[in-house]
Amino acid sequence: MMWNCATKYMMNAKVYVGKENNEIARGLASDVVCTLVQPISGQDRGGRNVTTDNFFTSVDLANQLKNKKLTFVETMKQNKREISQEFKPARQRDENSSIFGFTKDLTLMSYVPKKNKSVVLLSLLHNDSAICSDPGKLEIIELYNETKGAVDMLDRMCARYTVQRATRRWTMEMFYCMINISAVNALAIYAHNMRKDQPEKKIKRKDFFLRIAHDLVTPFVTQRYKLSTLHRNIETAIVMCGFVSHSEENTMQDPEDYKEISRK
Repeated sequence: MMWNCATKYMMNAKVYVGKENNEIARGLASDVVCTLVQPISGQDRGGRNVTTDNFFTSVDLANQLKNKKLTFVETMKQNKREISQEFKPARQRDENSSIFGFTKDLTLMSYVPKKNKSVVLLSLLHNDSAICSDPGKLEIIELYNETKGAVDMLDRMCARYTVQRATRRWTMEMFYCMINISAVNALAIYAHNMRKDQPEKKIKRKDFFLRIAHDLVTPFVTQRYKLSTLHRNIETAIVMCGFVSHSEENTMQDPEDYKEISRK
């Protein structure tokens, strides 16, 4: 998935369905990232920064993103061949110390958060060892910390209010996932538009999702209310939930109209 950290909007996704044509894929990690960033890459749409999981990180991917007019900041696994021994954990390295390596376009940094531990980051965005306004905090680490949890945040938002149900069919699993993500995206668009028109107004995510659910079921509930064979208890429940008023007539629904509503 590709998620916008600023707006909390999921911009692109790709479903992994296993091997294609029963062949072992080469360079799968780079291909996945390049496919996902397609909507934001290019001369006209470039200039954005990409943060990925360290499974995808490589120098080859960084070079590909550079050609797409994108920047790149991510941690690297310690077993990558591009990382020299000096950048790996060592007892003699001091806590909170850093080592930098530079090429024309790339910056490799090794940071020691605590003894015998090191974190290696690769960046296309930085070309020096600059620190932030807070003393001792490196810009590369600060940017990475701000953007690293995007997809995890999306997963938590979907899990908090979910339509997920137990199923053994992967197609239904995909359907539930699409609904959850669509609801989060709808909230992101609504909040963005509302901030322009009414900056002081705020809406809770729970209230927004309840409004979505209400609007989605209203056409079906109102059509069902017109059925002459509807049980009186269900009629009362529909009225109490505010879908129809007491004055609305209880008339038989035309079958063709009911089919039209179902197709919508």
